[in-house]
Amino acid sequence: MDDFSAISVFVRVVEAKSFSAAAQHLEMTPSGVSRAISRLEENLGARLFFRSTRSLRLTDDGSAFYARCKEILADLNEATEALGYARTKPAGKLKVAASSAVGRAAIIPNLVQFEQRYPDIRLELTMCDFPFDLNEEGFDCAIRMGELADSSLIARKIGHFSNVLCAAPSYLERQGAPSRIDDLKTHRTINFVHPTTGKPYQWQFDTPGGRVSVDVDAHMLINDGESVIQAAVAGLGIIQAPHCLAASALAKGQLEIVMPDTISTGSNLWIVYPQKRHLSARVQAFIEWTSELFQRTSDPQCRILAQQEAELRLRRQRTQTEQADAMAAVA
Repeated sequence: MDDFSAISVFVRVVEAKSFSAAAQHLEMTPSGVSRAISRLEENLGARLFFRSTRSLRLTDDGSAFYARCKEILADLNEATEALGYARTKPAGKLKVAASSAVGRAAIIPNLVQFEQRYPDIRLELTMCDFPFDLNEEGFDCAIRMGELADSSLIARKIGHFSNVLCAAPSYLERQGAPSRIDDLKTHRTINFVHPTTGKPYQWQFDTPGGRVSVDVDAHMLINDGESVIQAAVAGLGIIQAPHCLAASALAKGQLEIVMPDTISTGSNLWIVYPQKRHLSARVQAFIEWTSELFQRTSDPQCRILAQQEAELRLRRQRTQTEQADAMAAVA
């Protein structure tokens, strides 16, 4: 087909629902739009619209042609973005889905960094804890955890969960910190309950002897991941949580990691997106950013951080003991 621009005019007419509205958007005259559509119909040998003085609607051929043209123009736009990705700033709307726990605890607290790096991307983030069709709902990509169901989506691993034991400083001051897995029996624990199955989460520990799984007799059960974190921050007990979900509270000093030598490797974390010949610059940018974000909260980085936190806690305890001894000596 010689006149490819006529396809863009056709798509705009369909979406604007009138020749005059399309003409205004395209900065053309209504007669120019009409001529472009007539030329396109002539080249195709098919009628695309039923036209009258009061209405404009697609024929069956027009509906089928519009669906294909819309895909072609989207592919063309994404191919252009992908080609210029290294030279241009990604821009436009990016529609992303994530679980509530990951979105609230890991994504949102770090979005300032994303906006500073990609100020021209308009992020539309949807929290969703049940599976859905990305294509049907119009999402560009989604963050998913654990084992993935077979689908037509492309999946890219961006990290994994590192499960850490943590508690609030106020709890540790009252109850002390456990040093062995068996010590947890004498501590108050808070556990996550799967909302769909009602089953408590089984705690996992990596030890020199291998992986150890423990069914914790928790003092408190909560079916929301963020609420588990908040309960621990309130000093209600010890939790085991993915490091990426607890990272914000840990960074603020609201939680401290205990027993860092038992940090375990948890579920994989993925970005999934529809199969396309060209990945848009917006999605590429988001994949790069989330990969960096979750690498910071995965092994071995979080093990190093946990060890540093443990050493800092020991130094604080020694300092407090020395100060207490000094005051006792003066008294």
